[in-house]
Amino acid sequence: METAIIIARCSTTENKQDVSRQTNELTEKYKHRFKIEKVFAYYKSGTKNQQNNSEMLSYAETNNIQHIIVSEISRVSRKVIDVLQFVDYCNSKKINVIIDNYNMYSLDANKKINAMTQTMLQIGASFASMELSLTKERLDSGRKKYIKDGGRLGRNKGTTESKEKFLEKHKDILKHLKQGQSVRHTMKLAEASSGTVQKVKKLMLA
Repeated sequence: METAIIIARCSTTENKQDVSRQTNELTEKYKHRFKIEKVFAYYKSGTKNQQNNSEMLSYAETNNIQHIIVSEISRVSRKVIDVLQFVDYCNSKKINVIIDNYNMYSLDANKKINAMTQTMLQIGASFASMELSLTKERLDSGRKKYIKDGGRLGRNKGTTESKEKFLEKHKDILKHLKQGQSVRHTMKLAEASSGTVQKVKKLMLA
């Protein structure tokens, strides 16, 4: 049975269940055709995941992976150039990229470049990049209108808490730390985030 890896990516602003959905659907669909060696599921912007892609390609090459499966091309990247470089590298290593939503394969059964898929990839990657640009434009437009209408961005003036008020608010964390509990254990006992516990600890020692 030929080997494959699955790539499931979501940006930090997307639904947190999407990565699991991508993973489950792709695994169920392809597990009878390929031996799924590894699933790369992660949250990262599609414009800043070049390092992730490099690590996955390195794994695929080192472990003689024959197929890389994604639900759609934007899971690889939101940048046209990054998508094309990713697929070109896979083509050079005879690794077939499967784009599930369009049922496209970058290589044919003889490991030759699929010209039709190559063209469709360029179009699809362009649309993914265009969609991202439009989203940014809408966000910028909304932000400018909010400010124009009197809205303020960032922390309001006078909202910075004093050291005493902050420690009073988190006196349960302070108590556990003074008892010698570790940061990790204090997080569990107080049901607090690592950042909050670390800040209390820093102020306590100041």
